[in-house]
Amino acid sequence: MKRASRVLAATLVAGCAARGSPSPLAPEVRRLAAELDSAFASPAFDRAMWGVVVQSLDNGEVLYRRNAEKLFKPASNLKLVTGAAALVRLGPDFRYRTPVLARGARHGDTLAGDLAVIGRGDPSLSQRVAGGADILGALRLWADSLRARGIRVIAGRVTGDASWFPDPILGEGWMWDDLPFDYAAPIGALQFNEAVAAIEIAPGRTAGDPCRATLLPSGAPLRVFSTAVTAPADSAINTIDFDRAPFTDSVIVTGRLSAGHAPVRLAVAVPDPTRYFEAALTQVLREAGITVVGAPATATAADTLFIWQSLPLRDLMPFFEKPSQNQIGEALLRTLGGAARGVASVDSGRATVRDVLRGFGIPDDAYHIADGSGVSHYNYVAPELLARVLFMMGRRPDAQVFIQALPIAGVDGTLAGRLRGTAAAGNAHAKTGDISGARTLSGYVTTSDGERLVFVLMANHFTAPRRVVDVVQDLVVERLANFRRGAPSGR
Repeated sequence: MKRASRVLAATLVAGCAARGSPSPLAPEVRRLAAELDSAFASPAFDRAMWGVVVQSLDNGEVLYRRNAEKLFKPASNLKLVTGAAALVRLGPDFRYRTPVLARGARHGDTLAGDLAVIGRGDPSLSQRVAGGADILGALRLWADSLRARGIRVIAGRVTGDASWFPDPILGEGWMWDDLPFDYAAPIGALQFNEAVAAIEIAPGRTAGDPCRATLLPSGAPLRVFSTAVTAPADSAINTIDFDRAPFTDSVIVTGRLSAGHAPVRLAVAVPDPTRYFEAALTQVLREAGITVVGAPATATAADTLFIWQSLPLRDLMPFFEKPSQNQIGEALLRTLGGAARGVASVDSGRATVRDVLRGFGIPDDAYHIADGSGVSHYNYVAPELLARVLFMMGRRPDAQVFIQALPIAGVDGTLAGRLRGTAAAGNAHAKTGDISGARTLSGYVTTSDGERLVFVLMANHFTAPRRVVDVVQDLVVERLANFRRGAPSGR
């Protein structure tokens, strides 16, 4: 590891002298390093570990390093790697293509067989991407396409083929107690609404009344059991919670909600993505006036009715990075494997990411990748790897596709509430990361004299509250935004 780290460190600073960059020992750089050392030396982090890199995107100079060659859990900072590999290998104009087939003969307005959807991993068929309040909105155009082709009755069923992704639907190293929640929803080659349904809980009219539980969409393959009750109107109580036992479709809603309180919406992972897709599309078709009889069909011949195309990757990236959407990361990892090696597996995806990282000059022992999102506790990366990825992506012709997809400090995404009112607000573009024992923040910031910097801030093994880590990370990014090479004019 030491030899590989020296190689990567040398790569990080290569070319600095040729570009005439300032010496790393310049007074302003020494002052910056001393301030950062002080920030990371807080007693709250006596048993924790910080991994940090600060580098100029403009001239390549490394201004600061701390444990940069060590391996850290990246949490969702791994999305920087997945997103970079996707842009490099798939290209910003890449679109997912989902064939919709008629399995059976046409008799007038009737399809005497099944409507079959062949999944290719499109993660964008979601309310988040479609926008609006309609959870089924992403599939409404499909019904319009079928009606435009004269189909009014489907004698068979809506069936989905998700075999393009051959791996298990859960990521390696995901924790069982996370599985009911939206961020740990399963992954499928047929994916609707990020494999997440909603349960809306509304209070009754008076204290003691049962709360009303409404499943959205109503056809989602979940069974909802609620013991939630209404609390007095003047109690300001909201203790609504839920649980779903792993690998079951039974959701138990518990707690109390004050009378007159606005409905509470719960986001629940659906355990079978393909079944969810089939149910959602069936509901959309029926609501559009297309009868789905659901009779068993035996026809195997198929004609392509249409091929659904997703929005291009350049437009999908913000939906991935800004909200830190895990299922998009998992789909991209598998898609990389399918595009480069013909097998849309996790192993093929990892191998494709490895090829991209090698192209960036990153040695194989600077990381271990288990999934595409950072949810896994088996992921490890060196801070200098992330710095190299950020540096290389910041120099590409499509750099702005990558950078603008990241949350903007104080403006949007997972950084909307951080660094407001500072020189970093509206300036820093960075990816957050958060799993148990790991809190990370890495991205780009422009200094007060216009220099573009790459920064990587990784905290692992801390016992302090997450907010304490956030404060230090925010202080560092703010300091970088205020950094300048020379004294202000007039001094």
